[in-house]
Amino acid sequence: MRITRLKRWSLFWAVLLGSVSCLMLISPVESMAADNSNPVVDWSAYADNLPTGASHFTFGIATHPWWLDMHLDTFIYNFKQLKTGLIRLPVEWKTIEPEPGKYDWSLNDRLLDRLNDEGFEVVAEFVTIPPWASANPAECAKSDIACAFNPDNLNHFRQTVAEIAKRYPFIRYWEFWNEPEQWPNAGRDVCQYGRWLRAFYQSIKQVDPTMLVAATTLAGPDYLKTLYYCIDLEDGPDKRAYPWDAVGYHPYNLDRELSPSTGQVAPIDRSRIENMHQIMIQYGEGNKPIWITEIGFQSDPVNQAGMLREAFDWFKSKSYISMVILHMLHDWSEEFYGLMSTTPETYQYKGDITPQTRFTPKQPFYDAYKNYPKRDLPPAPASTSNMLVFPQSGHTVRGIFKKAWETRGGLELFGYPKTGQFYERNAADGHYYLVQYFERVRMEYHPEKRGTPYEVEFGLLGNELLVEKGIFNPAGLPLTQAAQPEKTLRNSLTNRYFSETGHNVSGLFLETWQKQGGLSIVGYPRTAVFDEPGEDGVIRKVQYFERARMELHIAPDGRQFVLFGLLSDQRLFTQGRLDQNNQPVQTDYYNPANFEFQM
Repeated sequence: MRITRLKRWSLFWAVLLGSVSCLMLISPVESMAADNSNPVVDWSAYADNLPTGASHFTFGIATHPWWLDMHLDTFIYNFKQLKTGLIRLPVEWKTIEPEPGKYDWSLNDRLLDRLNDEGFEVVAEFVTIPPWASANPAECAKSDIACAFNPDNLNHFRQTVAEIAKRYPFIRYWEFWNEPEQWPNAGRDVCQYGRWLRAFYQSIKQVDPTMLVAATTLAGPDYLKTLYYCIDLEDGPDKRAYPWDAVGYHPYNLDRELSPSTGQVAPIDRSRIENMHQIMIQYGEGNKPIWITEIGFQSDPVNQAGMLREAFDWFKSKSYISMVILHMLHDWSEEFYGLMSTTPETYQYKGDITPQTRFTPKQPFYDAYKNYPKRDLPPAPASTSNMLVFPQSGHTVRGIFKKAWETRGGLELFGYPKTGQFYERNAADGHYYLVQYFERVRMEYHPEKRGTPYEVEFGLLGNELLVEKGIFNPAGLPLTQAAQPEKTLRNSLTNRYFSETGHNVSGLFLETWQKQGGLSIVGYPRTAVFDEPGEDGVIRKVQYFERARMELHIAPDGRQFVLFGLLSDQRLFTQGRLDQNNQPVQTDYYNPANFEFQM
């Protein structure tokens, strides 16, 4: 859905006047908020499992799926050149479900999976209505922006949202709609927007309560205040919370506020952002963030560079602003906000973007974004009830992973954290999971199992390394003698035979297996005991399990003891994320092993 600057300007004032007129009728909201009857909502309670390492970014760039799909490699190359971490794009209902109950995931699988695999975080705006699901199918088929919400399809909408959230668990940031004021039948009625926003929020949270959802607005304070009123009107003052974790805003300076530093027209509308934050405080939500999910400057590249730096500096000074998305990567036929121009030229309707279009950086605007300090490492934070801080490795352990680390093994079994939290595709089932690597294990978060002992599972690092070492082939068939099924030994206090894999576990290895969590943490044995050189060059007796490798060590006094091998360190080295000294490869800007704070 594309809105030009002229349309945005005219619609902005139309919506603003409408919102003011509406607010004149709803003065009771003032006294309701003043009574502080709405609870203070801690949005971070939903954020236990947000990425916490180097893959967690503040600054991003907006793009569009139709052009991204056309130039995917080129755009990803430029995103990385620009060192942007967040990529914002529409996830369209009409594209995913063109017919009732028939999903077409092809476009979004192709784009979203690739963006995640490349190390970006996706900010998804859920938008558009399929004509069949709208209240005005004929009109909707002609124009996306004309489509109307149909309450008869609200339950179907909930089901579709849940399916999307399940398919793309790595999308942590969701916006409901884009500039809803622009949509006469799907957003301009603020209370109607609030009802569909509530349904969207509930559906997302039922899949994974750690995903974050933003209400969105172009008009800003007046639309937001009306939205608070609508939710209070329908849900009552005793509700648990408002159905959003953040507020998304596009602070285009449409009323031409002046910059206090230059006296010229400012690059952003600061006063509206500050007014929105004050409204959120008034409603007990001052600790919820504002997401700047679109901002841009139409000028020559020299002025664009200066406006970017001024705007970004101001955003960084406001602790309640947690993301900033620049609109956009390139120019197109109706706008020249882009960091790059197009060849042949497209602006002012000179042509469309095609597979043959070439993109050229607009200097110094391109380099102003590229070189802006977008990821300043903070000082080491203090540990809290929800977060452990490890200066030994430069990482934190938070939320559900903290609970698992503390209750199921701790430092002795798992070791120090070696990455932040990030999303990774599991080779065993092809699904994406939130993971965190420790020296000896990889933890995986399974929201579908929340409330059970299996909410956090441990990755099959042993299996993965056995394939990489050539001990098993990718199909799981043994290639060496150590992997072949063993002779069955009788079960006893010192031996246990596992028919599932055809291997025995005996002596100190069995004692350690039983002590350290058995199947749930260590897994089934995958090899017999055999000799293998360690990272220090010393040959030791080892045995591989699904999730671990046990090593038999001998103390100077001759005492034997078992340690778990540093499988995560080995895996991260194989992936190119750790160097030979087990330190982060910091030349990779998107490396989740990079330090989270100053060392």
